[in-house]
Amino acid sequence: MIAGMKNILTIDVEEWYHAEYVKDGVHRDKEDFALGKVTEAMHLLQDHGVDATFFVVGELAERYPDLTNRIRERGHEVAFHGFYHTPLWKAAAETFKLEVNRFNAIIGHSCRGFRAPSFSLSNETRWVLELLKETGFQYDSSIFPVETPLYGVRGAPLKPYKPSQDNIAVEDESAKLWEFPLLVYPLTCLRLPVAGGFYLRFLPVSVIMKAVSRANKHGYPAVLYFHTWELDARTPRVKLNPYRSFVTYHNLEKAKAKLQRILSCFEFTSIKNYMEEMGLA
Repeated sequence: MIAGMKNILTIDVEEWYHAEYVKDGVHRDKEDFALGKVTEAMHLLQDHGVDATFFVVGELAERYPDLTNRIRERGHEVAFHGFYHTPLWKAAAETFKLEVNRFNAIIGHSCRGFRAPSFSLSNETRWVLELLKETGFQYDSSIFPVETPLYGVRGAPLKPYKPSQDNIAVEDESAKLWEFPLLVYPLTCLRLPVAGGFYLRFLPVSVIMKAVSRANKHGYPAVLYFHTWELDARTPRVKLNPYRSFVTYHNLEKAKAKLQRILSCFEFTSIKNYMEEMGLA
């Protein structure tokens, strides 16, 4: 393991049918698959002495009441990933507030962290920042600081910062809410997304490790993520167009081995623990 700065590991606890390119037209009464992978994820973290932040979809926490307790009992943080994994561009402010309260009632305390489904926080959906502050959140981790076909915020800072309510790509030191942007790899005039998900499965693991090392060299933690359903190549599949199928299913069989390599080489912790250690909480 490379000694030095602690990085941040996050896990999106969602079902295979929550994936953005899958959810349209899929019946929600399909058999759950990813929940068994929560236990597998925790075993993986235990093997490497890592604690992490689990962003949990609310309907799964409600359906399986012991789920969030099991996560906390293992020393990990529970955070909010929307109630039905609805992207912010389809959400309404009043509904969001009700769903936050519903999630807090399930977990038994006020949640401190949020990740927008499908990384859907942008300047068009920045209304959520005010609601997060009103409902007691301390941080968000939804921004990819690069524009992609589905999401991203061009020009956003690479390191943890406090986003302006007027322009989330601009830092406002007087703001209260922290943003933990996902890892990208700056390459001359462009930024390469490398933080997890499709990028973990598609890119050589050496590229991701170089990006982590670069972030640490420049004094900030790399924020990585994976979905629970990505831990098994047997994840249920639906027929999609070639592009959506490639993004959703490519190299599922390689994801776990790549994660093991990364966890063996760098130190990781949860956002909660990082904030407390750095005096940001």
